[in-house]
Amino acid sequence: MANKSLSSIMWKVSLPLIFVEATETFDHLIDTIFLARVGITELGAIALADTVFLLFLVFPFGLVDGIQILTARRVGQRRPEAVGAVFNQGLALVLLVCVVSGAALKLASPLVGEWLVESNAVGDAVDGYLQIEAYGLGLSGVTFALGALLTSLGRTWVLVPATIIMIITDVVLNYLFIFGTFGCPALGIRGAAVGSLGAEFAAASFLTVYVWRRLDAGRYGFFKFRRLGRGTARLLGQISMPIAVQGIVMNLRWFAFFLILERVSAEALAIANVVYTCYIVLWIPTEGFAETTCSMVSRFVGRNRSHRIGGVLKHAIGGALVATVPFIVTALVVPEWFIEVFSPGADILAQTIASLRVVAMAMLIAIPGQMWFVAVLGAGDTSASLGIELALTLTMIGAAYFGAIHMAWPTPLVWLSLPIMWVVGLTISYGWMKSGIWKRLEIS
Repeated sequence: MANKSLSSIMWKVSLPLIFVEATETFDHLIDTIFLARVGITELGAIALADTVFLLFLVFPFGLVDGIQILTARRVGQRRPEAVGAVFNQGLALVLLVCVVSGAALKLASPLVGEWLVESNAVGDAVDGYLQIEAYGLGLSGVTFALGALLTSLGRTWVLVPATIIMIITDVVLNYLFIFGTFGCPALGIRGAAVGSLGAEFAAASFLTVYVWRRLDAGRYGFFKFRRLGRGTARLLGQISMPIAVQGIVMNLRWFAFFLILERVSAEALAIANVVYTCYIVLWIPTEGFAETTCSMVSRFVGRNRSHRIGGVLKHAIGGALVATVPFIVTALVVPEWFIEVFSPGADILAQTIASLRVVAMAMLIAIPGQMWFVAVLGAGDTSASLGIELALTLTMIGAAYFGAIHMAWPTPLVWLSLPIMWVVGLTISYGWMKSGIWKRLEIS
């Protein structure tokens, strides 16, 4: 009965999170589908551009995670005025960091193309996208800060219409500004940035109006900004910094992977973006169950019931596999169903199909690897989780560089670096949790 209850809780909590986690994935998916119809250069450039953009979002996102943790704690303490105070100060910090990050991104994006990208055409496309998308950093920060607040208040269902609004706006604006329809200018990859900017504005506006009109703003004191309190700012910094550093390492992993393939050819980079887009779509259920796993592991550790962690991981891995296996089978048997939406040319279709099959098989080891990894994080051992993240990055980049540059392997074989990385991650994470070393952090 306890196992059935644990399984039902896992599914109940994870399903709405799966939808929420899909937001950024859908944005990249929509851009990739449209830009695949523009050209190989744009199709490859969007992979690098989005990865760079996410690198400049890691510190705002780290603060957002801190907002969610602290507001949830204040909700549990039944202190509504403190919930509002944490959110207001957290949102102010997020906006401040976003302004600095946006300015830094506009200055850095030309250097990415000049120093790191070999192809001038790809470098110019990346810069053109980021110069516009940099203005969206603040909107992304507002959207995710409001999402964190609603999650801590148990209002996750509101994020569903917000995501739908974002997707519809992104599709419409991409169609108008990438191709120049209905009298709009044809901006190519810069049109994708306009679409993302408009989608973020629509979602942020919807969530702001909801929080202002539908929640008890007077009770919580939302949007009443005062001088930042040192205590709250310090707590947010302590919680957010390790998360931000881990996010930097993870995003640098994919940025370096794409740079390696860009040095092979623009075609290899385009193939990598299509396969990566399919991979992050396959990854959506895993991310939802991972969020739930992290929270439940933390809860059981706090209750001195660490013996329940194994059961949590069993149900999380099983649930993620059940949700993902149908897509894995589809990718293996009829991969064209995934790929044809991107309209790849016949000359790259075969390599894309082979690479997708490698990634689909890699999910069978990536799912348990991710669950054991977030168990380390849920246990509170952030230093160990950062060390494991570094090991994952070094493994994948080392294997990809060896295969693509030294051995000149075809793109599908380079993608073997992904399952190799997750074998290493699963081994280290499983061993770390079973060793009990993380228990040194338990505080009474």
